[in-house]
Amino acid sequence: MVFGGENADSYYDEGVTASMKGDLQEAIKFFEQAIKMDRSHYSAYHHLGKCYLRMGQAQKASEYFHFVIKSRPNLIPPRLDLGFALLDLGMPDRAQTIFEEISRLKPDNARASLGMAHCAFQRANWEVAMLLAQTAISQGGSNFGTYFLLGRAAIFSNRPDISADAMQRADSLIEKHIEANPSQPEGYYLRGEVQFAQQAFDKAADFFDRAAQCAQPGRQYGAYDAHFTLTDILIKQGLCLQRMGRADAARDIGKRILEADPENALAKKLMEG
Repeated sequence: MVFGGENADSYYDEGVTASMKGDLQEAIKFFEQAIKMDRSHYSAYHHLGKCYLRMGQAQKASEYFHFVIKSRPNLIPPRLDLGFALLDLGMPDRAQTIFEEISRLKPDNARASLGMAHCAFQRANWEVAMLLAQTAISQGGSNFGTYFLLGRAAIFSNRPDISADAMQRADSLIEKHIEANPSQPEGYYLRGEVQFAQQAFDKAADFFDRAAQCAQPGRQYGAYDAHFTLTDILIKQGLCLQRMGRADAARDIGKRILEADPENALAKKLMEG
């Protein structure tokens, strides 16, 4: 029996708690049980979609978001999440339409501005992505994901002043995340991404190595719109080693990946050097 009794809301609350801890598989079980007990528990459907999105299953996530939106068309959060699912599916035009609609309804919605920034980034419109990320920050969206996107867009826009500041802020924010969650891989992986984007491959490799030590095989991880597995972490670590001229160490990582996933194309690239 869950805390609070055998009812849909209690299972939903347990699911929210599990998802906040990063235990997405357990959260899914709780949300599914909440739905079994109450087929109209749309918050449970929504959070199921969010779990699947964090696990990198954007198509499945979008189906749950569509279901909630169809039943509750005035709700903004599931529409925002659908936009980000469409981005993961490589559909920036459809995502852009959703984010623009929300922005017209809620002009100060920082997540809608961030979504449009991601759309621009996917289209390689670096200047537009940078400006929209700055807009999101001015609207209160001062989080790791926004600063990291701003930093990457600024790099491609040849604005080292903006990129350096944004990356420093992103790194500081994710460092605090690590302090609160030292045994979880997400923070180390994202700090590695920050260093990788700045071509500080030695520092990035160290963070990816620490992320790999914390990650479990076969488990999906997600934070700040990033989705990854242990294999993804190892690939990034191997790429860092390649760029540092440590081809043998990169091949060792490629071999490790291929033992579990013989058809992994990126691991084969690491083996080739």
